[in-house]
Amino acid sequence: MKSHLEFFDFETQQASDCGEVLEIEFSNANLEWKGVVLEKGNSPHFYPTNVYTPYFYFAMALDRDLSWSAEKDGTLSALKTSPGNIWINPPKTPFTHEISEPCYFLILAIEESEFLSHCPLGLEGLELNFLNNYNVMDDTIKGIMELFVLETKSKGRNGKAYLNNLISLLSTHYIQNYSNYFDLKNDQLSASKFDQGQMARIDSYIEQNIGNNISVDDLADLLRCSKFYFLREFKKLTGATPYQYLMGKRLEQAKALLSSENIAVVAHELGFNDQSHFTRAFKNHFGLTPGQFLKQTN
Repeated sequence: MKSHLEFFDFETQQASDCGEVLEIEFSNANLEWKGVVLEKGNSPHFYPTNVYTPYFYFAMALDRDLSWSAEKDGTLSALKTSPGNIWINPPKTPFTHEISEPCYFLILAIEESEFLSHCPLGLEGLELNFLNNYNVMDDTIKGIMELFVLETKSKGRNGKAYLNNLISLLSTHYIQNYSNYFDLKNDQLSASKFDQGQMARIDSYIEQNIGNNISVDDLADLLRCSKFYFLREFKKLTGATPYQYLMGKRLEQAKALLSSENIAVVAHELGFNDQSHFTRAFKNHFGLTPGQFLKQTN
């Protein structure tokens, strides 16, 4: 079976045929997993030259040691990879490899929009940077990849909610450990006069009143500061306006409630004007309507 992975030439943006040599013995191709490609297979050689993918790309070596070369800072550097080592490549990040011996692999590739939209960390306003990482030894990533394999073997038995949770686990771990996420959050904290204790009070208030009308004045009064001061420092800390932040909290809560209550009830409980308003907001945030979300999770 041929690979379903997409590769593109970094200079021309045209599709590359470098993946044609990959021979896949096991994949999720028959499952309707939007933006997710899982493939296990082998290749007699692999020579991608200045190509990129649209995925957060995790490739784990299997079966035997591999000697190969990868371009770093304009020159090819020799690498030796052992089973269990993982190569991680961010989306739209070019790479060049020379692998002239048989290689055996497990690849998990998740499109950028799917990967980031399932991350619960609150990434609004953050310009994340990701690195190309070779020979990573990370038991958490390895374990999550193996869970994807088990779910594929069971033909997606646990449903879309379980799949989404796996993506959420992987994106959270990866962003916290392989990006500048904490540096950016620390910069936000140092720039804002609010601290985590004050944010905890805001989050607690929102949780207790999530279905009620929550105004900026209410939140400013909670922290005993002026409305102007609150708006300025809140944006510095979170990268979002209070309205955007509150909307995100309500929509995340909506995802949890939709599994047990109908759309109209959820819209009412979370303080939306009507079901139409809720549906528009949900689609703008997650890229699909509440009804489409329910079909995916059932």
